[in-house]
Amino acid sequence: MGALTLLIVIGLKWSSNNGKALLNTGILSLALVLMGYSSFVMILVRSNANPPLDENNPETLSQLHSYLKREQYGSWPILSGRYWNSPAYSDCSADHLGPDKSSFMKVYTLTALSSAQEVSSSDTIVIKELLKPLNLHVRFFKGKSNNQYRYSLIEKELSFVNEWDLNEFRNQCDTINKEFNSFQLPNILSFESTIKKGYIDNLKGKRGDKLFLPEYTTLFPRMYRQGEGDKYKVWCGYEGNTNKPLPALGQINKMLQQNYTDRFQQYQALMTYANNASAPDNQRQYLRGIATDLSKDGLFLPSFSENIQFLLQYQLNWMYLRYFLWNFSGRQNDVQGYGLTGGSSKILEGNWLSGIDFIDDQRLGPQETISDDLKLNKGYNRYFMLPLILGLIGFFFHLIKHPKGWFVVFLLFLLTGIAIVVYLNQKPAEPRERDYAYAASFYAFSFWIGIGVWALFDFARNINFNHLKKIATYTIGGSGIILLAQYVSGNGMTLGLSLSYMSIVSLLVFGLMFFLGKKYPSQLMIAIVPICLGLFVPGILAFENWDDHDRSNRSTARDFAANYLNSCDYNAILFTNGDNDTFPLWYIQEVEGVRTDVRVANMSLLSTDWHINQMKKRAYESDPLPINMRESVYRSGSRDYVLITPNDNTKYKSNSQRLKIQKTLDNLQALLSKPGLDQNSLNSLLTQVFWIEDIADSLQKDDQDYKSKSIGAGTLELIKKGYDVKKYKNKAKSFISLSGINNLGSQINQVLTKASKSISKWPERWYSAQQAIDFISDDRNKKFQSFSCNNESYLNFNNIYLEVNQENALKNGIIDSADLKNPNYRPVLKWALKGSMLYKADLAVLSLLANYQWERPVYFASIMGMQANRYLQKHMYCEGLTYKLSPVEYGGTGGTNINKMVQLFKGEYVLNKRNNQKDSIKFLWGNMKEKGVLVDYYTMRMVQNIRLQMMKLSDQLIAENRYDEAVDILNLCFREMPVENEQVPADDICYYLCSNYFEAGDTLKGNKIGKKLAELQLQRLNHFASMDKEHLSYVWSELGKALFNVEMLREASLVDIDRNKMFEPDNNNMSGSVSFAYKGVLENTDYDNVCAKIKDVFVNNYREKSAFFSNQQKFPVYYTQLWGGSMK
Repeated sequence: MGALTLLIVIGLKWSSNNGKALLNTGILSLALVLMGYSSFVMILVRSNANPPLDENNPETLSQLHSYLKREQYGSWPILSGRYWNSPAYSDCSADHLGPDKSSFMKVYTLTALSSAQEVSSSDTIVIKELLKPLNLHVRFFKGKSNNQYRYSLIEKELSFVNEWDLNEFRNQCDTINKEFNSFQLPNILSFESTIKKGYIDNLKGKRGDKLFLPEYTTLFPRMYRQGEGDKYKVWCGYEGNTNKPLPALGQINKMLQQNYTDRFQQYQALMTYANNASAPDNQRQYLRGIATDLSKDGLFLPSFSENIQFLLQYQLNWMYLRYFLWNFSGRQNDVQGYGLTGGSSKILEGNWLSGIDFIDDQRLGPQETISDDLKLNKGYNRYFMLPLILGLIGFFFHLIKHPKGWFVVFLLFLLTGIAIVVYLNQKPAEPRERDYAYAASFYAFSFWIGIGVWALFDFARNINFNHLKKIATYTIGGSGIILLAQYVSGNGMTLGLSLSYMSIVSLLVFGLMFFLGKKYPSQLMIAIVPICLGLFVPGILAFENWDDHDRSNRSTARDFAANYLNSCDYNAILFTNGDNDTFPLWYIQEVEGVRTDVRVANMSLLSTDWHINQMKKRAYESDPLPINMRESVYRSGSRDYVLITPNDNTKYKSNSQRLKIQKTLDNLQALLSKPGLDQNSLNSLLTQVFWIEDIADSLQKDDQDYKSKSIGAGTLELIKKGYDVKKYKNKAKSFISLSGINNLGSQINQVLTKASKSISKWPERWYSAQQAIDFISDDRNKKFQSFSCNNESYLNFNNIYLEVNQENALKNGIIDSADLKNPNYRPVLKWALKGSMLYKADLAVLSLLANYQWERPVYFASIMGMQANRYLQKHMYCEGLTYKLSPVEYGGTGGTNINKMVQLFKGEYVLNKRNNQKDSIKFLWGNMKEKGVLVDYYTMRMVQNIRLQMMKLSDQLIAENRYDEAVDILNLCFREMPVENEQVPADDICYYLCSNYFEAGDTLKGNKIGKKLAELQLQRLNHFASMDKEHLSYVWSELGKALFNVEMLREASLVDIDRNKMFEPDNNNMSGSVSFAYKGVLENTDYDNVCAKIKDVFVNNYREKSAFFSNQQKFPVYYTQLWGGSMK
């Protein structure tokens, strides 16, 4: 660094003294770049200090390189590559694969010593068991003496990413060696004293990804991400390149027993079969489903024009121009907009706005009827295009007056805007708005706004009338031609109207400056107006943006983070999912010291080795997580996923016996279906049925033994003896004598059916979480997979069990004595792993459960975040904002700790800590009820979650007749998150909450809040009713949802009305039967008028939208029935 600094200084001095301006600029630029990037040294310094939060653990140059390249986010094509549905080569030939993968990292390596010592056969079992916690495996060889074996570790070399892991492992080895010694065994874990230090290729031996067939790739691919076909197709207007049908799928050809060459042919064949009316319905539906899945990603390769269409419509228009106009024209609201991908919400969410109704009406429907949820949204910003107009004036002035300077700013604008669009190659439906990616581009345009002020001043000084006429001709004439062309083509006139409006405003400003220049030639006077205009434009930006950028008095992120932590018992483990439910928690633990006893592990980050490593260390008051996998087992590139490939032999106990009994059952059922069986045949058949019945009864006992991998000895003995024994013959003879011969067939069938149900539930094998980890961590359990052309780890079973340490669970407050008396208490938790693949985060959770002794509670922030262990949700217990793992089986999506949740919400909960210490806990609300406090779209995600929990809690309180407490919870919800004036915007959950007021008996409060909520939905319905057919096509589902919410409030408020009477039509309305007679909370609202308008929409669109109006999931069909009767 010193030498480089010296060279830069010498270079700058020499180039300056010798007049080498270009070289001097180059050296100076290099110096500035190096100065900027030198700040990254801080990352290395902090990471080597091993703080509790150490993302990516960039302690070495190789790890820093990976960190800066953002390798965890993957790669994407830019100049050439695949489409989303491009087929890859099916084989694994070297020339059909990309370059071998590699990833270097610095490690410390231990080498195992070989040993000539021998152990007895009984000692081999002890050795295997003691090595399990380290995920080590040993191979035994026959020794010189009888029943003596030599041993050797399979893992000859063990590498570690840092000295902490190395020393931790050696300490564990010392502990286990002492245990070996206690069994009179030698030190099995012996290693060379020299520790090797160096870099290893962590992906050595990993073959590259399959290449795509060249004829199905393209230049400049924009639609590349597999699995996103439906979303791409919406934006590009997909029809496909019919000259490029995708090659046929082998498994479908095999199923159809045909040799089709492409998927279009396969689709036609499948649909032909599916439309065959003579075929069975279930078979037709099955084939139709396959055809639908086949066509989901398209039957043809997209055309290049569709590729460019996606670039223009989505990447440039929706993901750049929309953001650009948010800043310089106006914004509809702060709701994330998914555009066409969002379907029915396209014109209601996240659009740019001009503030000029005749322009916005073209794109977004009539603006004079918009509802309060749009009008009062703090992101509803109207700049009337004034910043855009002033910026464009500066743009052209700069281009004319100083082309070189203009080019520099234009390069900044281009490279930080459209160039980033091209580079990022964004996929549709991003998880969040990406406007921040283009901030520098917007800064560049802001330069031109400033230059626009000088342009007006310069215009007043130097312009003449001929110049003004020329500008008018170009602007008005050009925009008029575009407007006329759009009108003739019928494709909407937004661009033409916008240009016409901007041209007129520009001419008015230029005319004013021309007038001032002629009337007041004094430069002071003509400077005042541009300066005032220059202040007015940023002033309107500040005025409109202030409320949706003002974070003062708001503490929602901090408070909700505290609520997550305070939902957990002391010393808990909490698994979170995304950024918003993780980083705020880490902040208040790290900075404010809140609930540092809770260990927060992020499920997304647990798919990385560095996060698992950090979870294995103590942080704050929290003990390490009991994840005992060796680091090399889950190291990056190793076991990033594990295939779940169960088979009948690993699923069922004694599967060969199951197949044998099943075959006997099939034969019995076939025999029973034959007519005219004589008494001897029936007698023989009956003996077999009684034998099967005994086996079925015995199997029920075997099912209780979850540890055994085979059926019990008693059942095996029954099967071995068979049915040809005296017991069954006598039983059959007695049965026939009592029942008679006439009805015997039907009675045998009843007995056989009952036994068959038990046989069909043949006892399954169950495996402990530790057995799963042992199997996965063994490098011998890998198979070659043709889809990846690599050996991949697999797990050949998916039934997992976890034993409850009852003593610890009671001692640590995870359960209480009442839980033990609960009939749904389970001493052993059983669940099947979900899906066909385990990811690294799933391995971490499995490893934790394998070592879990119920010493600390385990929570998940979301049921969805449980991933492969999702079927454990029946044991999850909702507490506040989190879900706690419990030995009690609640079924479905779990249970609710009603008392704790009531105490948390009311601020009456007492947290039991160590040493009999107690702490009062209450939920915090982020000051959302205070006027002016911003509750934006991202905060609303958290609001929806807490409202949902309060809704479920009030439901359960009502179900238990705890009405006063239910009302308290509802009052708290609407007091702390008020819906008035869109302070905290009302979502669909609010209507369920309000309905609960009526169920809980507080009709006064229900009517008060219900009227406000109903008025909002009636406004929305009125807005939808004023739309033309084009705009209506984007809001059908929103229309149905709004009418559902109105109807929910009406029905809930009619507490004393018989349900049949609720739907009596109101015949007093002058427009006929447009609404219902009993209105409840809708009394004295605009309900009747709005219903009349929606009925008109119904009548005018019923033929085209009959499926929508008849679908009770999408539209309240009571209105369909009401209005349908009056249709002509």
